[in-house]
Amino acid sequence: MGTFAAGVLSAPGRAGAQPAGKVARIGYLALGTATTNAGFRKAFVEGLGDHGWIEDKNITIEHRWATGGQATLDTLAAELARLPLDLIFAVNTPAALAMKRTGTTLPVVFAQVSEPVAIGLVASLAHPGRNFTGLTTINRELMSKRLELLKEMIPGLTRVGYLAHPGYEVHKPQLAEMTTAARDLGLTLHLAEVHSAADFEGAFARMAAAHVGAFIVQQDDLFVNNRTLIIDLATQRRLPGMFVFSLYPRAGGLMSYGANGEDLYRRAAEYVDRILKGTKPSDLPVARPTKFELAINFKTAKAIGLTVPPSLLLRADQVIE
Repeated sequence: MGTFAAGVLSAPGRAGAQPAGKVARIGYLALGTATTNAGFRKAFVEGLGDHGWIEDKNITIEHRWATGGQATLDTLAAELARLPLDLIFAVNTPAALAMKRTGTTLPVVFAQVSEPVAIGLVASLAHPGRNFTGLTTINRELMSKRLELLKEMIPGLTRVGYLAHPGYEVHKPQLAEMTTAARDLGLTLHLAEVHSAADFEGAFARMAAAHVGAFIVQQDDLFVNNRTLIIDLATQRRLPGMFVFSLYPRAGGLMSYGANGEDLYRRAAEYVDRILKGTKPSDLPVARPTKFELAINFKTAKAIGLTVPPSLLLRADQVIE
């Protein structure tokens, strides 16, 4: 449906059968809980299965869920670095950087890092050069497109809120990019910073006081793990939201534009497969999305009084009704 196909990545090809009798042991590091990460984890395990790696048969996964923020994440990263593992799947920017801080020499695969070169995980996308590799969401490059789609959804839009966590590792460059993109589109950007879930209600109150016509959410885990709360607050205030991944519209948010999150996790399993079969992480280029997904929750649009333009419905890859 439409021109925005599901996230397709320039991922490396598959390599050979598994070593006979090998039982691999990998780590899995993420912020949040098993529940908030359930969809992504399911996609990753399915991806492993596509390559013949079956959990608790020929591969075991040591999960570490960091529910206590950055300090807990660093503690769990250090714990994984000490275990006799074949590699570690550090799902996104905070998790991958936590693994980097341990100084581990184990291979580390990531699935949702927006700027792996800028934060020092890899030397370049084509030649990672170190023990880290995986998939990038190129989130900063998509900000202008997300704002364009919001303008198309809401004719006459002039003010947009930006729900952001200043502790996110690439907050400053992404804020600069968002500010420039908004200005170029004739929009006024209102920054609503939050540090924890307790700050969300106040952030929405500030956005309402600024008379924003819509808001956009940063990629950080703080928002993914609190998506139900964010969506509830937006619905209460009848405020249209633009999100990074389609899991938000599927949970009741208005719309999203970006690479398919579950697809990134499924494709990360190919990196795990290649490394377990002997390929060095430094030889596996970081994959960029080549196609992107527009998702719209039609039911939410009606609930907050929006009429979705037919042009957007025709181009959407997912329409939730």
